[in-house]
Amino acid sequence: MANDYQNNTNKKLLKQFAAGLESSTVLSNTVSKQLVNDFDASTGRDYGQVSMKRPPQYNPQRTSDGNMTVSGTTNPVQTGKVQAEVSDYITVYVENTQVEEALEADQLQELLKPIAEDMVITLEGELALYMAKNASLISGDPDSSIAEWKDIANAGALLKEIGAPTGKKYGVVSNFTQTDLADLQTQLGVNSEVGSAWDDAVIKRNFGGLNDILTTNNLPEYTAGTASAGITLAATPLATYVTYANTYQMTLSLAGLGAGETLNVGQVLEFPATFLTNMRNHKQIFNGGAGVPFTGTVLTGGTADGGGLLTVVISGAAIYDVSGVNQVNAAFNTVTRGLTSGDSVSVMESTAGGIYRPSLAYCEGFVGMGSVVLPKLHATDSMIMNHKGMSIRVHKFSDGEANKNRYRFDMLPTFATFNPSWGVKMHGIT
Repeated sequence: MANDYQNNTNKKLLKQFAAGLESSTVLSNTVSKQLVNDFDASTGRDYGQVSMKRPPQYNPQRTSDGNMTVSGTTNPVQTGKVQAEVSDYITVYVENTQVEEALEADQLQELLKPIAEDMVITLEGELALYMAKNASLISGDPDSSIAEWKDIANAGALLKEIGAPTGKKYGVVSNFTQTDLADLQTQLGVNSEVGSAWDDAVIKRNFGGLNDILTTNNLPEYTAGTASAGITLAATPLATYVTYANTYQMTLSLAGLGAGETLNVGQVLEFPATFLTNMRNHKQIFNGGAGVPFTGTVLTGGTADGGGLLTVVISGAAIYDVSGVNQVNAAFNTVTRGLTSGDSVSVMESTAGGIYRPSLAYCEGFVGMGSVVLPKLHATDSMIMNHKGMSIRVHKFSDGEANKNRYRFDMLPTFATFNPSWGVKMHGIT
């Protein structure tokens, strides 16, 4: 009977915990979620140890008679996998007496809801940081705050122009940005639904190419380095799709920095001589008659050496690949030309040491959040629930030294970028 009682208790805990988790989520509702089964902790936790499925993309071929035997080449169906990174465990544990008392008083929801809320805050804080680091596009000026609805509409337009895939698109701003926008009473939508964190977060629907515009207090911050003007590419990077297919990250050698100058993670680099293309129709993107330059976000920064040289890794790949019969690899081109040695590089943040907190705009195909399916621990009271792409484990364990029984709740998230060009750092337009 003891095992049956314990099993029933764990089922109740998981069911109530899942309900609290679902009512607390905001950002995690806007991205693709996948269960990850192939994680081997013994191999380490480095980037690329796990992978997630990427949606396909094609480049239609043109022939006069429809005879495909001439080219003999099929479209490169890239449904494959993208490398992901495994985060740390998110764990909360409570003493067994707390669970028993909550059950007896019929207050299990009151006990579990704050646990779920705090775990979600931790999870979504990391998700927001990951999204900001990996979004390669930028709308507006990092030194200008969002003050008008057109600032948000500009980011939505950029997502449309870049050829973001069908599916929902989102804008995420801070609560104080919502206050600034609220001055425009006729423009601010009123959300009549209440109850969940999602309902409370939505401030406007179907505006400027975005399905939902949300608020969050989880937007990340980054600090700009000291590098500014005079930067150029010291070498020509490869521009082929196969080079970046698994990561969409470029390693760039930079020159022209001052000795000791720095570039920090999160900063945006612009390449004025290379322009973005629509990744569906492959036409150059224009804004007000001018081409929109290729940009990338610094993932691995550093300090320039005495000769002013610095190697960085950016999220975003300048792909210009015309290989293959009928140029089938051009399906993945992101720019009008490849980056070339000597090209100028602009740092978008103008305030050295300044703290920046961008808003975000993105489509649901931008990043994926995985959840490692955790193994049961060696006990009869360890249970797993896979709920809407998230794996949750509840386990009762004993602390013999402290003479106490406890419950613990675990999640192990992973994060992957399907395409950094589907994400935009959103600022005010100057």
